[in-house]
Amino acid sequence: GCRSPGCDGGDGGGEWGRVGARRGAFRLSTAVQLVGSVSQIVAPKPAAAMAEVAHSSRANPTGAEDHQAGGAREMPTASAIAPHRRPFLPSFTSRASRVGRGRVRGAGPRCYGQPGERNDPGTLRPSINSVGSADRLEVMRAKPLFTIGLFADAQYADKDDHERPSEPGRVKRFRASAERLAEALADFRKRGEQMACVVNLGDLIDGYNDDDVAALVPTRTGPVPAHLADKSRADLEVMRAVIRRGVAAATPVYHCIGNHDCNLPREEVCASLGNPECAAYFGVELPRGWRLLVLDTTEFNPRYETPGSEAQALGEAYVRSAKSETGLGLGLGLGLGLGLGLGSDTRDEVKPWGGGLGPAQLAWLVKELEAATERNEKVIVASHCALSRTAARPGMSAWDADSISGTLESFECVKVCLAGHDHPGGYGRTLVPDREGAHRTFGRVHYVTLEAMLEAPEGGTSYAVTEVYDHEIVVAGVGSCTSRRLRTSERGVFTGVASFGERMEDAVDEINGDDGPGPAGGDSSGAS
Repeated sequence: GCRSPGCDGGDGGGEWGRVGARRGAFRLSTAVQLVGSVSQIVAPKPAAAMAEVAHSSRANPTGAEDHQAGGAREMPTASAIAPHRRPFLPSFTSRASRVGRGRVRGAGPRCYGQPGERNDPGTLRPSINSVGSADRLEVMRAKPLFTIGLFADAQYADKDDHERPSEPGRVKRFRASAERLAEALADFRKRGEQMACVVNLGDLIDGYNDDDVAALVPTRTGPVPAHLADKSRADLEVMRAVIRRGVAAATPVYHCIGNHDCNLPREEVCASLGNPECAAYFGVELPRGWRLLVLDTTEFNPRYETPGSEAQALGEAYVRSAKSETGLGLGLGLGLGLGLGLGSDTRDEVKPWGGGLGPAQLAWLVKELEAATERNEKVIVASHCALSRTAARPGMSAWDADSISGTLESFECVKVCLAGHDHPGGYGRTLVPDREGAHRTFGRVHYVTLEAMLEAPEGGTSYAVTEVYDHEIVVAGVGSCTSRRLRTSERGVFTGVASFGERMEDAVDEINGDDGPGPAGGDSSGAS
């Protein structure tokens, strides 16, 4: 029974009983109206009926006349309701409409992840909170400490394309190099502050000279004729302008001197390109405890030394001895106890477009590596010619590569050596004595030779973005440039990085998981 004041017993009478009855009736009526409203919106109607409802809604959105006349009230359509008052109901639009909006996976070019002119990542790409969004993995992906932009052998010249008669398919596209470099620099610029620097691995221009490279000892008795030097300067100015326009002011560009660059005096080239202190070899500090050493592998070649200088005379003597019957060579590590060590035949190794490191530069390199070891820095070395004979075809590495690689292997701080010059590219690791000294094994240092930008296929390119991590370096190649993943931590040290396989899709991993190197990335035939 009802125990409320004014209740007439247990029959729900009285004032409080009447109030409760009115509330219950109101709730029941409201529920019925809501169910009816929803059913009118959801239930399909004939086209004529829908048109009538829409017309009546536009004529009288509130339905006041129907209520006053006592007629049945027609529920307005969802589109006639104010946006902030529309009911939250599931969409029953047609599949064709949803496909047109790119909401159905696998249904045409507008779907998520499908190529097409309307596949605008800004509007159709799922947000990071969407179920199955690939962006959810982005926060878990390792980020590099910094990146370095790399390109090699652009060799720009105002010349027609040239195909090697002895090697069909290898075409030098001289004029295309300027545009290719501009595109590469634009890609580097997008990296923003993550890009620590850009490194040109040499031969920015092709250059002009009148040297007799067929002579027993190719040398230069005087400066390059003025009309040829002026053409080289004009080409150099074109590439300087491309670099000025293409690189952000805060991103430094460091240049290795290549053999083609030496068609102009070495000092002039270094000053024109803006190397630190106008030097051909130097060291710079990189972020996060890394250091970059840039070397000059054109030294000791009499073609590139000042005519009549002591350096040219020493270079001529070396070339003459290396091409003699004994072929023992003089060794370029004079005063350091380091010899060339190429064996009984060095004639095929000493090419007129090569060179090496002179005694002064070798001594400087040793001091820099000792200082880096004391500072607990990791070192990346850049040069034009490869510093290990395993990273290039015969005759395409530095003349004293064995001496240099032996020095580099003796310092734990050296991780990777980057080079150009050999246009097909390559990779190698030097044989060094094992811990017991009884056998030879592959050393720690990675020697990478980038493919030439000059010889990329028509419409293509060749450059790389080097990503530096705590335990590895990834050379992410673009175009014809091979991608490589290089471990920089010692074996047996936990890195959190999975063991590398020899190939990773189109990316080459030069770490086997054992002591052997992977195959060289470049072709072994042809001349640069």
